Amino acid sequence: EEAVFLRKKITLMRAFSLLIGSMVGSGIFISPKGVLKNSGSVGFSLVVWFACGLLSMFGALCYAELGTRITKSGGHYIYILETLGPLPSFLFLWAEFFAIRPANSAVVSLAFGRYMLEPFFAPCAAPVPAVKLVSLLGYYMVLTLNSWSVTWSARLQTALSIIKLLALMLIIVPGMMLLAQGHTENFQDAFDKQSLVLDKLPLAFYAGMFAYSGWFQTSFVREELVRPERNIPLAVIVSVITVIVGYMLTNVSYYTVLGTQDVLASPAVAVSFVQRAFKSLISVVPVLVALSCFGTMNGGIFTFSRTLFVASREGQWPPLFSMIHIRRHTPLPAVMLMVRRFDCVTC
Repeated sequence: EEAVFLRKKITLMRAFSLLIGSMVGSGIFISPKGVLKNSGSVGFSLVVWFACGLLSMFGALCYAELGTRITKSGGHYIYILETLGPLPSFLFLWAEFFAIRPANSAVVSLAFGRYMLEPFFAPCAAPVPAVKLVSLLGYYMVLTLNSWSVTWSARLQTALSIIKLLALMLIIVPGMMLLAQGHTENFQDAFDKQSLVLDKLPLAFYAGMFAYSGWFQTSFVREELVRPERNIPLAVIVSVITVIVGYMLTNVSYYTVLGTQDVLASPAVAVSFVQRAFKSLISVVPVLVALSCFGTMNGGIFTFSRTLFVASREGQWPPLFSMIHIRRHTPLPAVMLMVRRFDCVTC
């Protein structure tokens, strides 16, 4: 008997978890190699990581201001529509749907499948068909949950965000302990100017910004946020500062234990770190990274489905996808539309 609409179920803690869960993905476990390789030295790589964090903070604050002024969900799409007009927003929407979002989802989900299977096939690589199968199963699990309940999707995101922070602590604590014991040999000549190549710095920033991506996610669910004028800026500031501190300490721990050459030679820095620091947990880290990717998948589906929902409501997408499940209050058609696009890219 009540009106059917998307309920305000995203509290401050859930908004914080959405941002943390979207930012802390596979990037911090993989990107340090790219940042170090293109920055040239340990010191400059840490400067790049901090600069990327500041840039992310500036962007997040801009989106926080937009989120308090523009009361619609939809993120990038709705801001382009409100400021530049219907044609740029329409082109962005289709580019996001056909190219950007499916490719991003495929990369994250394939990383989830690869890391989830690694303990079972080590020291060999997992078969590609098995990786794709596990990736699809993980993606469909997230789709099903987002179709079933907003509350349970948000609870899962909160739980996975806690796991992600614990995974970072698993790297930070032993590194800080070794640093406190005087193991500073890997930081000698940290700012070696001879190894700095300016034309490669943009690639270093690209790798660093990839690890920070996700600070804009609250703008996608603006209509579902409780007290958005208060919770959006608060969640943005706290979450981005938390990630900046966590990333800086994680990288310091990497360099304390591994050193420059080990980081550059490692395909997955976190796994190499655990192999060097404490081998007894070598089978745990791939699972933690897989769960981290799982949380990123959940956040991506949760937010982008709202973009399709809002675009349909604005008349730039088929009207079917502005419909809401009458009992579960989820944008079911918009969520289910993401199944086929993912299949095409992954397979």
